[in-house]
Amino acid sequence: MSKPIRTLIVDDEELARKRLRRLLSAFADVSLIGEAANGAEAVHRLESEQPDLVLLDVQMPDLDGFAVLQMTEVTPLPLVIFVTAFDQYAVQAFDANAIDYLLKPVPQPRLAQALAKVRAKLTERTEASAQLARFLQTLQPPAQNHLQRLPVRTQQRILILPVAQIAALRVEDGVVAALTAEGEFWTKYTALTELETVLEPQTFLRVHRQVIVNLNHIHEINAFDNHTARLTLTGGHQVNVSRNHLPALRQMLRW
Repeated sequence: MSKPIRTLIVDDEELARKRLRRLLSAFADVSLIGEAANGAEAVHRLESEQPDLVLLDVQMPDLDGFAVLQMTEVTPLPLVIFVTAFDQYAVQAFDANAIDYLLKPVPQPRLAQALAKVRAKLTERTEASAQLARFLQTLQPPAQNHLQRLPVRTQQRILILPVAQIAALRVEDGVVAALTAEGEFWTKYTALTELETVLEPQTFLRVHRQVIVNLNHIHEINAFDNHTARLTLTGGHQVNVSRNHLPALRQMLRW
């Protein structure tokens, strides 16, 4: 007898999770190991449980399905079946090398077809995971609207920070860290350019090649004779302003 397919359900709708539970119970080789009701919980469960398969809702209020996979630090990634009420994500789902894409309400025959694909792919999971990881690296934050929330890590948890609470974003050791009144948290991003284009330009300003500040969180400016400066921000964080970026800061603050 083959090993059971260890499966996680991720959906913010309780009724959708309940339906998937009932449908999966008909398959003897599927072992349901848990559920997650939001993106942050999903990342934790994916990392702690390391399932073979995840039935993943695309649209959730905190992190969408793609962001969940981007935030997950586990290798190999599980096989993925995306589940959603909207078919406009189909192309992106298959670009992500998803096993299948199911529309809600999920019919039993379509789920059976998807699970058949899973069984065929289990022996190739490492390569499928690598292809998915390569796709996720190409994704950028949505550019059509200014970023409102940013997922960050703290110990074993994922926090969803409103960007208004972020005093600055700073590159440290190849990772973008978010500085807030509560402390410093690291993100999944490795370069400020990945975030700069989706932040509100009247609020967030690059002041150094390694720092973007939230102008609303500047409490003190120390200007130096060499045309640089140091900013003191909410939470007591201090960041440097480079010579090249000081004029833009003066203009934005009318200083």
